[in-house]
Amino acid sequence: MSDRPPPQDCLAGAAPIDQKLTRYRFVIAGTIAALGFTGGLSFFATGPVTPLIIDHYGISHAAAGLLTGLVALVHVVFAIPVSTLIGRVDLKLLIMLGALAGSAPLLSFLAADSYPLLLAIRVTYGLGFMTLFPASGPLLMQWFQSRELPLVTGIFITMTSLGIATSSFGMSPLSGAIGWDAALSVLGGLSLLSAAAWLVLGRAQFRASESEPSSVMRRLREVLRARTTLLVAAADAGPFALLTVSLAWLPTYYNEVHEMSLAKAGALMGIVSLSGVIALIVASLATMRVKRRRPFLLIPGIIVGFAGFGTFLLADSAAVYLAVVALGFATWFYIPALMTIPMELYPADSSRVAVIFATILMLGGIVNFIAPLVVGAAVDLTGSFVPGLALFAVLAWGLGVVGFLLPETGPVRRAAG
Repeated sequence: MSDRPPPQDCLAGAAPIDQKLTRYRFVIAGTIAALGFTGGLSFFATGPVTPLIIDHYGISHAAAGLLTGLVALVHVVFAIPVSTLIGRVDLKLLIMLGALAGSAPLLSFLAADSYPLLLAIRVTYGLGFMTLFPASGPLLMQWFQSRELPLVTGIFITMTSLGIATSSFGMSPLSGAIGWDAALSVLGGLSLLSAAAWLVLGRAQFRASESEPSSVMRRLREVLRARTTLLVAAADAGPFALLTVSLAWLPTYYNEVHEMSLAKAGALMGIVSLSGVIALIVASLATMRVKRRRPFLLIPGIIVGFAGFGTFLLADSAAVYLAVVALGFATWFYIPALMTIPMELYPADSSRVAVIFATILMLGGIVNFIAPLVVGAAVDLTGSFVPGLALFAVLAWGLGVVGFLLPETGPVRRAAG
């Protein structure tokens, strides 16, 4: 059997079983996991060194919020257009372009004297990371059987979270040794290495769609108006916004308000991401055994808001460690199940899955562009981090609400059908 999967129309859905059984799928899983890990390194990398960046450029907290907010804005603008390329552009090429753009932080050392250039680098990185996410769904559907998808999707997300955790722990000491701009460049260099690995090892081939642009747009409107699409996107938006403002602003809050060292504050955020990694591993394995998906949303949906409040209300006590662990668990545990739901709803329509994934990015991008700016502006106006952080802790409870509203898609539903 050839290692390369045969041409497949993305709009036609999943690949034949014999194609998915090829051993080369493990190479694909490892390569896409490497892209997720190195992409995750740079996502919140500016959070642990935000006070240094503020001092270096002499900017306001609101302006510093753009370092994370603009990445989210890119998702808002480009997520849906990029998703329409799935099935119309060679998938390997699309992922390669995303990987190269995601390596843009390599150029951060050039931005030491220009904050606009640093923002431009963050925008380019955001475009690359955003391209990888909607493309990963059809890629994994092409290579893996339905029973394997929860696990392999969880591995991809887990590696992304592990990248975030690694930079949360490592950015402060690394920037202390070589400077924050050089540290960002190192993370971008690692992304470039994973892009090179995909160029050599990546294999994905979909036959270009022959659909007319008008039919593509009709289909796009149909998917975007679907209740399930909006619910899946809404489920992720609240917890992701809370995670964003926590990783972007809690290190600065701990440093400025509680006089905590940046190294310790960064380590706390590393614990958030590390507990998220553990939660993802547990959830990925559990989704293969548990016959329902909704409990994976309902349980963290209850915990997440309380954890969010605990991270700043308990900052002066040892209980803050429990709070950050709970935050990491609640903001990551639901993701393997949530990402599997569209694949289970539409197993023969991978282009629809790509659009749903893109919608998650778009809606998440809207709230995550606004969220860091809201917290930063609230600090500038009130002198306190609490109002902004509390707002997004409340909004994160939306995960639990959506968990009640989403249909059950797990094996128990298939058995009933």
